[in-house]
This record gives sequence, C-alpha cells and structure tokens, in this order.
Amino acid sequence: MSTFPDGLYQWGGVPVGSGQIPVTYGNYYFVDYDNGADGNSGKRMDKAKKTVLAAYNLTTTNNNDVIVLSANTAHPITEMLTVSKNRVHFVGLDGGGRQTGHGARLVMASTGVATDLATVKVTGVRNSFTNIKIESTSTTTASLYALIDAGEYTCYKNCSFIERGDLATTTAADVVGEGDSTTWINCEFGAATQLTTVARTTLLIDKIVGSTGMLDNNFFNCNFVCYTTSPTQTLVHIKAAGDGQRYAMFRGCLFLNWDLAAGGTALTNAIYAPSGSELYLILDANCIAVGCGKIATSTNNAGVYICAPVPTTTTSGISVNAAAS
Repeated sequence: MSTFPDGLYQWGGVPVGSGQIPVTYGNYYFVDYDNGADGNSGKRMDKAKKTVLAAYNLTTTNNNDVIVLSANTAHPITEMLTVSKNRVHFVGLDGGGRQTGHGARLVMASTGVATDLATVKVTGVRNSFTNIKIESTSTTTASLYALIDAGEYTCYKNCSFIERGDLATTTAADVVGEGDSTTWINCEFGAATQLTTVARTTLLIDKIVGSTGMLDNNFFNCNFVCYTTSPTQTLVHIKAAGDGQRYAMFRGCLFLNWDLAAGGTALTNAIYAPSGSELYLILDANCIAVGCGKIATSTNNAGVYICAPVPTTTTSGISVNAAAS
C-alpha cells in the first residue's frame, strides 16, 4: 500500500514520478464527479472535488499544481474552462498510453452562452494535459471547438479532441491551434465515428483569441482523422496567410479520412495552406495520408514541405493501395 499522501495507488492510479503523474513542488487536487463534492478540500482522494472548475480554482499560478481526474466517468464542463494560469497540470487516471478511449473525459454540452467557444481554452504558460479526452457536444451557436490552444509551451500527451456538436457547420473544428511552442505527443484529433456533411476541418490554424497565430508547434505520432461526405473538408487548415509564423513540424503522423465507409468520400486535399502563409508545415518521411487525393495542390500548398524519396507538394506521403499479387 502506498505511503504517498496523495493516495494515488488507492485510487487506481500510478505513483508520483512514474512518468504519468508528474513530480512537482505544487499541490495535488483530486476530482471525482461521481463521488466527490465541491465542498471537499480536494487534497485527498477521499475528499475529492466534484468538478474540474472547483479544483482549478484552488490552483496557484506558477506553482506546478496538479489536477488528478478520476477515469471512471465523464467530467461535465458547464462553462468553457479557461486555463489562464501558468504551470497547471491536468492528468487522467486511466493507466495512460492511449491515443483514444480515455476514461477521463472533459465534456461540454450546450450552454447557451455565446462566450463558451470551446470545452477548454488554454492561454497560460507551460500548462500540460495527459491521458484526457476533451470533447464538445454543444450546439450553442458560438461553441464550435473542443479545444482552443492559445497558450505558450503547452504540452498535450496521450490526449484526444472531438467536436461532436457541429457536424454540418463549416466554421467548426475539433481543435484550434494558435499556441506558441506547443508540443503534441501521441494525440488524436477528430474522429472516424461521426459523419460530417460540410467542408469543416480537424485542426484549424486561426487567430480566434490571440494576435499571432500558431508558432513553432511540434506534433509527434499524432492522428488527424475525419469521416465526411464533403470532398473539400480538410485535416489541417490554415485559415488565412497571417494565422501562423515560423513552423509546425509533423513527425510520424497519420492523416486519415475514412472514405471506405457508407457515405464517405475522398478528400481533395489533406492540407490547406493559402498563398502568402508565413507558417512552414513540415511532414517527415514517416507521415502518411489515406483517403485523400493529394496532400495539397499548387493553389494551397504555401510552406508545405514533405520529406519523401520523391518530394512533391501534391502526392508524397499519400498511401497507395496495395497491388493484387
């Protein structure tokens, strides 16, 4: 039995310092929607808070506090969770290592509040999210995204992001990327389990809340996924020329449109990067695109570079159907 005061062993978790639960000088706050109460201290697993917001309100900026989420249930978000503090870490206790199927889920339903743009909006510095699914089922008019990443040096590891509420809204996206020096590790954007019917996107690079757009992002072993009736949907889309600067590097990433399913159709392009874009989108040789006609065409490939044996902006990295033997 663990002697750690945080009680992580007893809660079905893993010990501090295991790589899943970070070692910090900050405080640990527990959230258990099924069994907790917001009147509790949150400092022990048997005194857990009920809501994520109540735990977040206890954290101190720049203190490296950790919010530990039970993996036994969804955690409802009744208003957009704005992470404006610095160095706050969110960890889901479902064993870790998953790209999808996380037990710890942050879910926002319709709120009717126009300022609730996403389930989570990150604007602080050096925050992190591990082993968590962030999703939105909201049909509130302005709630178009699961996540808005607009912070600095944020890290997402083993997380997934799904916008479920706007399958026929062209301006919707699973994630808005406008962060500075964000690291994405083993994450999945979008889903092949929901059929969209318009040309929306999976990762939208846009200035929704900030003024600079995406800067210096790194994506490691990430999946960008959709299932659509619209050939003009995209998996990565730079909204306008000034919405990013410097680079976004994709290493070992999958760009997949499930066009084999009933109603599905192939995408014309996986990536849209408009003329005049100041953001390099660089794909290494281990990236692959499936269910897409091209990576990008000559009219929308500004700054798109692919490391491949015969590098072209249109077809390198496109998977070729295996020939019959």
